Amino acid sequence: MKQPGAANRGPMLIVAPTSLLRNREQEVESHVEGRGFGTLVRLYGSTLGSQKKRDAQGTETQSGLPQLEEAFEDWRAHRYWLLTTYTTLANHQHSLGRVPFSAMVMDEIQNIKNCNTLASKAVEAMNADFRIGLTGTPIENATIDLWTIMERIAPGCLGSGMEFRERYAAPDAENMAELHARVFKPRGTTPPLGLRRLKDEVARELPLKRRYLHPRLMPKVQADAYDLAQLKLANGGPGAALKMLHHIRSVSVHPGDTAGTAPDQFVAKSARLDAVIDILRRIKAADERVLVFIEHREMQFRFAEIVRHMFGLERIDVINGDTPIPRRQEIVNRFQKHLKSDAGFDMLILGPKAAGTGLTLTAATHVIHLPRWWNPAVEEQCNDRAHRIGHPC
Repeated sequence: MKQPGAANRGPMLIVAPTSLLRNREQEVESHVEGRGFGTLVRLYGSTLGSQKKRDAQGTETQSGLPQLEEAFEDWRAHRYWLLTTYTTLANHQHSLGRVPFSAMVMDEIQNIKNCNTLASKAVEAMNADFRIGLTGTPIENATIDLWTIMERIAPGCLGSGMEFRERYAAPDAENMAELHARVFKPRGTTPPLGLRRLKDEVARELPLKRRYLHPRLMPKVQADAYDLAQLKLANGGPGAALKMLHHIRSVSVHPGDTAGTAPDQFVAKSARLDAVIDILRRIKAADERVLVFIEHREMQFRFAEIVRHMFGLERIDVINGDTPIPRRQEIVNRFQKHLKSDAGFDMLILGPKAAGTGLTLTAATHVIHLPRWWNPAVEEQCNDRAHRIGHPC
């Protein structure tokens, strides 16, 4: 891009989920000298309005007309890099599709695994000389997820969608070994399509993950609520089954609303909370840090208040789907300061969906799952918020 004779000297485009935008900026600042990528253009949120043509309203997918300033057509060389979201890319694909990008990086590319979504089609339509996709979960629902992801990076590399379905729709040892080779093995002098980075290969200094289960009998009030929920599930119709399953998961954490109950009494009604408090006492005694993953919003904040009261912590931050992006990164940075100046026992409470990707929280040495998540792979991603390169111990 910096060479005067380069055929394509357009800007770079980085696309990421909204929750990771500040993290992307911070990583570039940490690892790229000066303005090595050029000037950052934030193409999302409130800054998007400043890039729109006068009187432009709505989205391009509604009007079919480009709405961003003509400057997008004239950007050259390595002077700019754009940071945007998959939603913005879909909404303004007519303008962005006219830009000859030198490179396009798609973070958490599994977000466009469905080839029929607007975002996936918008990625396909971009004019980019070089494409990179990053993901820790290339297959979430079916093998066709991988085909869509690879098709958006290198069209045609895995054949047609119909051929792929016929060959790989029913996974077995033989066809999965073949698919793995097609993606991760070189083909003659051609390098592999995909590079897989495993911690046991690139970060052998990491300590082994140790997992502990803490079985504990439910107190009577919780056991009765649990049995009643199971009875309702057994007697309910098909439409009520999913709702009741969610209720059973909730009851397994705590039997019900006890507003105004003293912290000790609230904890005593739940086997899980009782076990977690015991674990936290041991972590505090060792002056270490812990991440606690809790699905239910109300329980996240109730638990934070209980622990703050019991352990004398000045503050306990919570990251969930409602946490604004700037605030999310502030919380992460505050917690990571323990790596430079260890202030002893500390805790973060996180929602597994909101915090399962894109966070580096290596100042933690323990991870607790209060309720278990539906998908073990998501739990493993939550664990790896702490257990990854840069781990302090």
